[in-house]
Amino acid sequence: MRVIWRVLMVSAALVGIVCLSSAIRTPWVYFTAQSNGLLVLYYGWRLLGGQGPAGLKGAVTLYLTITGLVAHFYLTGGGDPLLLLDRGPRGIGNLLLHYVTPLMAVADWLVWDRDRRPSWAAPLTWLAFPLVYAAFVVVRAPSLPPGTRRRYVYPFLDVGRLGWDGFAMAVAVLAACFVVTGYALLVLHRLAGRRAQPGTLAEGDAPG
Repeated sequence: MRVIWRVLMVSAALVGIVCLSSAIRTPWVYFTAQSNGLLVLYYGWRLLGGQGPAGLKGAVTLYLTITGLVAHFYLTGGGDPLLLLDRGPRGIGNLLLHYVTPLMAVADWLVWDRDRRPSWAAPLTWLAFPLVYAAFVVVRAPSLPPGTRRRYVYPFLDVGRLGWDGFAMAVAVLAACFVVTGYALLVLHRLAGRRAQPGTLAEGDAPG
């Protein structure tokens, strides 16, 4: 079941990226495409027998979770995601990359690999990629031709509209969201592991 689930998850991400690429000239500048690209690389590697540190799976799950939450509550205002199916390939891509793969990644996080627990400091290290992404957005913007649409990719990272103070505040809020969500995922992961083995102490939880 695990292998089938992961094949379906990687396939959903690949189809979503292809659909997005058919409608957007540079899809890889979006955090959505990058987080799903990481999913393809990580779970493709797992399907080939790779393992890696426990925290790597947590990082991928966090980035996809934030992708889904930001898309649903901020970019689409909590609307019905199924309406995206009426918007052609781009809508299908958005549905797959913003809803299907995040939900599948969270489910995988809770169901499998529950004995491999990232450290409590892991959510802080998971901030590295989002912060690098924010820097990429800012550095890339001045190199674009005047009048380029979505120069800063997302409105909440638009230095031209927010100013540097507003941008710094937005990054701080986003960083806090990443950390809080990361710890929520970590707690859920540990609770799921304990429920899977009732009455036993997991590695690293022994008293003393």
